[in-house]
Amino acid sequence: MKKKFFFECVILLLGAFFIFVISTHDAFLYKQSILQVTHVKQGKTFKSSDEYGNHDKKTDQTVYGVLLNGKKKGAKFSFQNTYAASGGLSQNYRKGQQLFVTLNHDNGKFEVTPTNYKRDTYLFMMCWIMVCLLFIVMKFDGVRTILSVLINFILFLIIVQLDVSWNITNFFIIFAISAIIFTAITLAIIIGINRQFTVTFAAIIIGTAIAFLISTGVMWVTNDSGMHYEALDFATQQPKQLFLSATLIGLLGTVMDAATDIVSTLFELKRSQPEVSFQQLYRSGREVGKDIMGPLINVLLLIFFAETFTMAVLYFRTSNTIGYTFSWTMSLGLVQAVISGIGIALVIPAASFLAAWSLERSKS
Repeated sequence: MKKKFFFECVILLLGAFFIFVISTHDAFLYKQSILQVTHVKQGKTFKSSDEYGNHDKKTDQTVYGVLLNGKKKGAKFSFQNTYAASGGLSQNYRKGQQLFVTLNHDNGKFEVTPTNYKRDTYLFMMCWIMVCLLFIVMKFDGVRTILSVLINFILFLIIVQLDVSWNITNFFIIFAISAIIFTAITLAIIIGINRQFTVTFAAIIIGTAIAFLISTGVMWVTNDSGMHYEALDFATQQPKQLFLSATLIGLLGTVMDAATDIVSTLFELKRSQPEVSFQQLYRSGREVGKDIMGPLINVLLLIFFAETFTMAVLYFRTSNTIGYTFSWTMSLGLVQAVISGIGIALVIPAASFLAAWSLERSKS
């Protein structure tokens, strides 16, 4: 066992090294020009303030680098940069970093303008760490989890591209159908096509559908009072449908988490204690639901806080009131969290009943 564990660790470390080397030398795969920072010359630092009383420090620097791809590969460039200590709208460039830049032809010579960091190395390394941890903890069950994530991610990109290419008015149905497909694929890979899959899938659909109908019904009765759909970032289609699509996908994910825990627990309980009755199974499912409901709702709130924290701070720092800040940065996220909470509360009895009923029938 020790030799096997050592061998697995060596493979995972070699994989990490391979990913690091490839991702730091993949500039040839990009169409946009990439600049490798060779050294940086720091300039003077000065203080700044704005009309809202916010104070910051800014520093001038001269950045030198060499292009890694394109027709000007190997050419050396430099540019001036000013960054703030807060890092809100500017960046402090350092030696060794790779930057996406645009080439500008001015007065017979080329100049570069930085646009963003090249962050694929960090992304690939974080993904590899996640894969390693899942494999170490769950072995091949973790590999199936990763497979389901990859498949759903690819399908999501396809669905978004279909939405963009079709450019239809009522696009909510596209994301509703895709969300159901995501759920079925995930359960099929993780659980397999069996009775447990059927019970879990049915519980998820029932809990999600009822919670979503209740929520949209309340929105219709109140005529969307206080719902600032126009606050959605970069909304290029109907904001309300975008909000409902995102809400449905998030609701399905939350309900799936609760339903999977309850159904899996009851099926395992039935396998270990075949004589357990319908009432005992149902009560056990409800107890499991009570135990996971609190942590799940707190997770939803933490995600909501994380999504709105930076924008809320920006609003407060620019002298906006609490009510105005809440309406334009927090209200939509809080509504989504509440809708997901409703879904959790509804799926607990649904999953408990369906699992207990299915297991009771299998005995007869």
